[in-house]
Amino acid sequence: MAQLDHQLLMALMDSTPDRIYFKDRDGHFLRINRAMREYFQLSDDSGILGKTDFDLFLPEHAQDAFADEQQVLATGLPMVAKLERENLPDGRITWASTTKVPLRDEKGNIIGTCGISRDVTEEHHKAEQLKEYTDALAEKQEQMEQELALAREVQLALLPQSYPSFPRGVTEASSALRFAHRYLPEARLGGDFFTVTQVSDTQAGVLICDVMGHGVHAALVTAVQRVLVEEVQYLAGDPGAFLGELNRRLHHFFEPLPSSMFVTALYMVIDTVTGAVRFANAGHPHPLHVCRGKHQVRTMGGNSDLPPFALGVAKDSVYPAEEDSIKAGDVLLLYTDGLCDLGEGKDLSADDPRFLALVQNCARQHGEAFLDAVLTQARQFSGQDHFLDDVCLVSIEVERLGPVD
Repeated sequence: MAQLDHQLLMALMDSTPDRIYFKDRDGHFLRINRAMREYFQLSDDSGILGKTDFDLFLPEHAQDAFADEQQVLATGLPMVAKLERENLPDGRITWASTTKVPLRDEKGNIIGTCGISRDVTEEHHKAEQLKEYTDALAEKQEQMEQELALAREVQLALLPQSYPSFPRGVTEASSALRFAHRYLPEARLGGDFFTVTQVSDTQAGVLICDVMGHGVHAALVTAVQRVLVEEVQYLAGDPGAFLGELNRRLHHFFEPLPSSMFVTALYMVIDTVTGAVRFANAGHPHPLHVCRGKHQVRTMGGNSDLPPFALGVAKDSVYPAEEDSIKAGDVLLLYTDGLCDLGEGKDLSADDPRFLALVQNCARQHGEAFLDAVLTQARQFSGQDHFLDDVCLVSIEVERLGPVD
């Protein structure tokens, strides 16, 4: 029976691809299996039995293996699945997952060790390659994050850093109009854009735009758009002509692109003498007129049955100008649709009583505090602490109207 057990054990040892070996307390090999012979490229056991790792491996690995075995002998505890780098005299370097356990006699005394080494060279090389790819990807990601951070700073620098005063030359505190804005890109870079320009000593031009989508491509379009806006400033006194020429130039820029793009825009001219407001719209949300004296918020414009296309869609689109008026103490609010696109079941529109009431609740505030209150109300309405799209708000407070002294 014992002979049968021995034969079965040897058959099992020789059928496994793992290297199995037994050693005495001094590290001499007592028995090995076929996988061990094949690893050392030997035809029989005589080339290994009685030898130690110092005879078969380079000192670096042999010393580590001997130290591990001495630890097992001293503690009686197994060493499980240790990853080993094996250096052979013929120049080969292999990797193994090695387990070593104490070998005991009939009385339980530790007389040596039994080891099982599974070749994991291929898996290790794959893991090393994966690590290299991962490290390279992380480095590239870090580089991209730095570039995006720089691009964000550049984009923010393209927004107005100060506002003109009306009439020209007076201090901001004495200006007939006071401006404020809030800009919240959904990603690192956004597609919203606005400008405030001095059309004349008593006329302000305000443009707000929203490029389709958000992220890098939208940010690039806003940069191009800023250049185009500068080029069409000679038309700044005529809202319809201003958007018409901006549309033609954007259409020329978009036409060669492989995917369609467009920009919604609203441009208005405010006369600080008469209170007249003239504006043209290219598929953009209508501005809001906050009448503080009447405790009322209303939508301006939107009377056309066929609203014009967004900029860049059709080369010859026409953008008719609309007219309205304001009084001292009033506020105009221009915004992009990210303020109203609040998620399923929460979207608002410019003429939605809930949206008008939301803005009215903030009307006692002024300047940036007013815009912050609007943003807070919108977040509370949506039940989320962030917006799903880029958001840009521009407020124009009318301090006074009348001729220049």
